[in-house]
Amino acid sequence: MFKINLFLKLFEKVKYNLLMGLLFCVLVILPDYIFQAFLPNVRYLTDFVFIFVIFWFGFFLSMCGWKIYALFCLLFAFMQSIQLGHIAYFARPINPLDIGKVFTEFSDIYSESVTDIDDFWFVIPAAVLPFLALVFMQYKWRKKLFFSLWALVAVIVFLGVKPERATRRGLHHFLPPETRYSIHNSINSFSFYLVRGMDKKNLDDLVPDDFYKPYIVEKLDKSSNLVVLVMGESTSANKMHLFNPSVNLDTPQLEKLAEDPRFTYRKAYSAGVATHASLPIFFNMIKEPGNIEKLKNYDTNLFRLAKENGYKTYFFSAYDMKQTNLIGVPYIDEIITSESASRKFKAEKEDYLINLLKQLNLSDGKNFVVLNFRSVHSPYEKNYTHHPEFDVFKPQDNSRFAEENTAYENAILYIDSVLAQMINYVRDQHVENSQFIFTSDHAEILGIPNGKYGHNVLVEEAMVVPFILFNEGENVTLPKGYMTHFEIAGLVARFLGYKVVNPNSPENRFYVHGNNLFEDYQYVEFERDNNGDVKQIKKDTVSQLVKKRKGK
Repeated sequence: MFKINLFLKLFEKVKYNLLMGLLFCVLVILPDYIFQAFLPNVRYLTDFVFIFVIFWFGFFLSMCGWKIYALFCLLFAFMQSIQLGHIAYFARPINPLDIGKVFTEFSDIYSESVTDIDDFWFVIPAAVLPFLALVFMQYKWRKKLFFSLWALVAVIVFLGVKPERATRRGLHHFLPPETRYSIHNSINSFSFYLVRGMDKKNLDDLVPDDFYKPYIVEKLDKSSNLVVLVMGESTSANKMHLFNPSVNLDTPQLEKLAEDPRFTYRKAYSAGVATHASLPIFFNMIKEPGNIEKLKNYDTNLFRLAKENGYKTYFFSAYDMKQTNLIGVPYIDEIITSESASRKFKAEKEDYLINLLKQLNLSDGKNFVVLNFRSVHSPYEKNYTHHPEFDVFKPQDNSRFAEENTAYENAILYIDSVLAQMINYVRDQHVENSQFIFTSDHAEILGIPNGKYGHNVLVEEAMVVPFILFNEGENVTLPKGYMTHFEIAGLVARFLGYKVVNPNSPENRFYVHGNNLFEDYQYVEFERDNNGDVKQIKKDTVSQLVKKRKGK
């Protein structure tokens, strides 16, 4: 009884603060849904964790007094005006390195905004009115709200988390996914800009507009009825028995399928050594270093090509919504990520992707389905805990090398089963002219060379990924030896009914890109000879490439 009375007294003290927390939560997210009404290509996924956090932030902020409350609301309204204006004009959130242009190119932005005000009149009201309403309610209830200086400490700590993280993490952790709430992206982007972004130059400023010729897109007479693309995570071809018989037998199901003449497999080079670079490059079919103009116009984006040729498009990811960054969200009909089905993915992992695939009517019209794996990311042993039967390989000693490699191969054993189930299911649907494709965003370093682990490093161990094609349609001729991500994406485009021609570099040259696409980054250039053998030509940076070409 005492505890109940204490709770009721506490509730009575803070009930208006709780209400202000609820209002804050609703009103700062409301503009996103207003934008969806005006701009049909803008998409947001429900993020219950962020909703929970922003509610408690609003609760503690309401305890700080109406003047401090108004000051913070002014700050948020400023950030949201820039963020929502960028979304309205460019149909994507602003990244940390583009924020500086708002101040250096203010006159141009102002003149363009005035010219287009009829189209984007709703931006300022959507950005400002929610915070004005919050300040009004805070002032109206100022005598009813509980006040505490300790709440201000909580608010400062909350807002300080992202800037502190920016001191020790790279740009890719702060890139804004198009499916994340705009206020969340604003906090991330402005935090990085204020801490580290002011002294960084956007790659867009280093590469001239006419540096690369535009790709040529030709529409074909034929297209497939079904294209299923599986994008793996950290999957190294050299650690799969199908591609490398010297490792443990971790791909028994795929090797059974390999007996089918419709099954083709090759080693391939990934577009990058980090997911945040590799996925945008792959889905936008970027080949050359620094050609990020293609991330703006989406002219060869695979989802866009699919939509324009009458496909229903799907992106189901066991990973979080960061995977949706610049992959072509406006052209995807249905998106599911780990945030929108967190309990399912946590319990079932890639098994849930199988279930999502089975829920689709694959014979109804033309479908382009992309399934994004979370396994085989480290820690590898957690990828198969829900399936103890895949805990097969045991380390021969207690060394990190032995433990990491056997856990990795067990994770591959699990993915082998998942892929086989998916291929068999697609095959059993008997959809005429259908294709199933598997590759990975990048590979994984597992103690070789030099005792290193992980990826994000421009070494071959982080580049060589699998390519698998189960083709129940037209015959295709593949190049000898290694494939490349650019060629795999081109093959997907062909199945979707398009031929993409790149006039910038010969077919036998290709590139693997480093991290942080919006900053000057390193890349490696390779050449493939007529026998399919690959050799490294050079390692360079985008800025040096531009300087050398300008000097000629």
